[in-house]
Amino acid sequence: MWGSRIPLHGNWNLVCEDNWKAPLTTSLFFVGVLIGSFISGQLSDRDWRMLLLALTVPGLFCIPLWWIIPESPRWLISQGRYKEAEAIIQKAAKLNGIPAPTVLFDTPEMQDSKPQQQQKAILLDLFRTRNIATITIMSLLLWFFTSVGYFGLSLSTPDWHGNAYVNCFLSAVIEVPAYVIAWLLLRSLPRRYSLSGTFFLGGSVVLFIQLVPAELNVLSVGLVMLGKFGITAAFSMLYVYNVELYPTLVRNMAVGATSTASRLGSIIAPYFVYLGAYDRFLPYILMGSLTVLIGILTLFLPESYGNPLPESFEQMLKVKCFRNGQQTTGIRSSKESPKSLVTPL
Repeated sequence: MWGSRIPLHGNWNLVCEDNWKAPLTTSLFFVGVLIGSFISGQLSDRDWRMLLLALTVPGLFCIPLWWIIPESPRWLISQGRYKEAEAIIQKAAKLNGIPAPTVLFDTPEMQDSKPQQQQKAILLDLFRTRNIATITIMSLLLWFFTSVGYFGLSLSTPDWHGNAYVNCFLSAVIEVPAYVIAWLLLRSLPRRYSLSGTFFLGGSVVLFIQLVPAELNVLSVGLVMLGKFGITAAFSMLYVYNVELYPTLVRNMAVGATSTASRLGSIIAPYFVYLGAYDRFLPYILMGSLTVLIGILTLFLPESYGNPLPESFEQMLKVKCFRNGQQTTGIRSSKESPKSLVTPL
């Protein structure tokens, strides 16, 4: 099923002792993506002004959204702005034809609570307790290895048997049904089982490639496509699941930290593909094994589907092995808290 990378290897003569340079170029590209995430703001004032102008001018059409899209009620509550949050919730209930109480919040009691605007979160807060640290470490591993699998399969496309352009087209098209399935799973099924199932699907079919006879090239390509389907669906669901695990105070920080792990995974991915120079099945054995491993790891994370989003560290759901017969204080025991909104992607 695998051919050779004729465009890159042939045009630049990256063969024999120089073939290690091919994956290096891809890794350097993702290093640039990682660095660019931090310094693009400063560079925009100096290399590429006309390009930046073309990219940013359309953003002016988003300005009217300031008056159209309401503020997050959760964020308003965390800032002590209860009246504004109540007005937005009342309006949302009216638009959805749902009767809502006249008074949603007992303002005098809530005024006694400490708004989160007085609290300052830092990156180390993602490791402040054993439970939070475990969730963070597991999330970093999930993002890292998912990125390795996704980009590894994507970058190996030119190595498949057949027309490289057709293979690249199929590799891109398979992501469309993957996103649709991910959307449906997020709407109706628990997060852990949805993620674990797609990880198992993607990893197991990639592992089976080595068992396919050499003459059945079409079947091998089909298995790779199915593997990428599963990993792509899982990748898209990670964004939603990761957001639901962390409290409001550090939610964006957690997403930023885990997405950084994803960038590191994309930097490593070309070298997984490069291992095919020693054994054509080795990249798929490694990527499939790691994907199945994180599928198992996902089952130990807390289930966020149908639970209210945590507002504080104390309300975070507990990792399965830390529960010890006790429920997390706050959101699990509270029948008054509103359920989390399961919105379509």
